[in-house]
Amino acid sequence: MGLRGALAALLLEGASHGYRLKATLEGELGPLWVTSASHVYLTLGRMQRDGLLSSRRIRQQTLPDRQLLSLTPAGRAAAERWLYESDDPDENVLRLAVARVVAPKRFTDVVTTIIEQRSAGLAELRQLRAEAGASFGREAIDAEIHRAQADLRWAASLRDRAPAVVALPKATHESRRLARYG
Repeated sequence: MGLRGALAALLLEGASHGYRLKATLEGELGPLWVTSASHVYLTLGRMQRDGLLSSRRIRQQTLPDRQLLSLTPAGRAAAERWLYESDDPDENVLRLAVARVVAPKRFTDVVTTIIEQRSAGLAELRQLRAEAGASFGREAIDAEIHRAQADLRWAASLRDRAPAVVALPKATHESRRLARYG
């Protein structure tokens, strides 16, 4: 759901087109963001097919027509669920990058929700470890405990720095390109 959720959540700001959505994610996440334009457009097409997006063709004189995408009511609900309620720890960095752009006033709320979710997950992992037998399973659970603890330290630090993080300028595809080659 990561790419689908991120694209939908970016559209909470208003209508946009695929290139701008991809550029926003690239600009915000830098080298951590690895996906192809074809994957973005395939995902947007599926979202449209599933009734999450509507589109309107914008004619351009010197370039191919552009599809202006908007959320449907179902798309808006899915975007808000992903942004504010998702509990997939693998998507937390992506959720926070998008929240910073589309919901800066709720950024701290999203971080706090993530801290609560990871804390609950850590408690479950500790219980599992206590019940684990004498197999490598204990080591695997320990690895997840350490990952959850690191996630919590990072999220708490981010929560403490939230005003400064939200105040950072929004990255653009162009500024990333210039920084890389400038």
